[in-house]
Amino acid sequence: MKFIIYLFLFIAACHAASNNTICTNGFNLINNKCWKLFQEPANHTMAERTCTGYGGTLFMARTAIDNRAVGNYVNSFGIDRIWMGVFCIGNVKNQCYFDDQVGSTVIYDNFAPGFPNAGTGRCVYYSVPGSPSGLWINADCTEQLSYVCELPTTHSDYCDFNFNDHCYFRNDELPFSAAQLQCQNLCGNLVSIHSAEENRYITSIYSQFSYDFIRIGGIATSNDFVVWADGSVMDYSNLETFGTGGNCLKMALKSTDSHSRGAWYTDDCYSPGHFVCKRPIGAVDCSGTPPPPTAPPPPITPPTCTTGVYVAPGVISSPNYPSPYHSSCAYTLTTYGSNKIRLTFNYVYPYPNYDFVDIYDGGSTDTPKITSLTGYYGGSYTCTSTGNIMYINFRVTSSNSPGYIGFNATFYSVF
Repeated sequence: MKFIIYLFLFIAACHAASNNTICTNGFNLINNKCWKLFQEPANHTMAERTCTGYGGTLFMARTAIDNRAVGNYVNSFGIDRIWMGVFCIGNVKNQCYFDDQVGSTVIYDNFAPGFPNAGTGRCVYYSVPGSPSGLWINADCTEQLSYVCELPTTHSDYCDFNFNDHCYFRNDELPFSAAQLQCQNLCGNLVSIHSAEENRYITSIYSQFSYDFIRIGGIATSNDFVVWADGSVMDYSNLETFGTGGNCLKMALKSTDSHSRGAWYTDDCYSPGHFVCKRPIGAVDCSGTPPPPTAPPPPITPPTCTTGVYVAPGVISSPNYPSPYHSSCAYTLTTYGSNKIRLTFNYVYPYPNYDFVDIYDGGSTDTPKITSLTGYYGGSYTCTSTGNIMYINFRVTSSNSPGYIGFNATFYSVF
């Protein structure tokens, strides 16, 4: 019956779909963006979580036009400061990141003179009044400010869920092949995911359910390549665990000892699971024959041990890994505002009691130490930050390390 209803709605949508740009969830269309003002003050983390609950982010201004538009939108409410979707690790523009995880403020910024300055706070607010107005200023993340959330624009259609010019439909449990067939009957495919924003949106439509996971429409042929059922390009990945019982992808809806909320992992293709169908807004190819997948992207080489800032997800390792190391190093791991860092060591074997992997819950050795690893650890070791920064300091005090190859670890965002 559910299939017949969806099919009827799809046929109606082909006649009724509009070319008019719209916003969903009560957001306002302003400057071709979907914004919603929340006047009740909140700290930066709670503001981020509210936006994530809609599948969005705090607002991001990537042009001077965007920057003026949000000021005009908020000005009439008598609010002088609002949180924005920018977070700074350091005092230079390439160390301040937009919430959609696709770039730093080198792209565009409107920082006030003397900013960015992470010493005054790593979160960033937008100053509404002033001459000129719309300046960006760092502040402590615990301050209580109003905020504006942002969603992608979309177009009218008959959908369970409408996001970024695609329709999404939740479905009951089926194995992978049967789920894909059901989605094709609805003129769509099992969901493919192409950005951190879309990944957050998928988790948001299950926020009222207690499921451990849902099926998504990918098959992982390796730990760095996913073939999507709709044949779309693999241009984003949140694959946390590869090679555990099968190659079909599931998305975790809860954080556990094994998986992070919103992360993907491989499992068998045969056991039933709840799943999401996805199709484009408006005219749809209903042939059920997806285009061939694109060639895999080149593998990402883990960074060598030079001190730097790395945005989740990613891989870190000791110098010269998997060969013996000969020097110390340090990493700062980060993710956008309200998320946490989940760090999993796949291999740990520094020189016992001489060389150490120190893990700090913050951005330096002055922050609380989570643990210090030395010697051999069988299996894997996982720890999670309380905020969105983690500092890894690999201390080498031995004069040499024959046969010891240090560590290899992966890190992910935790919702």
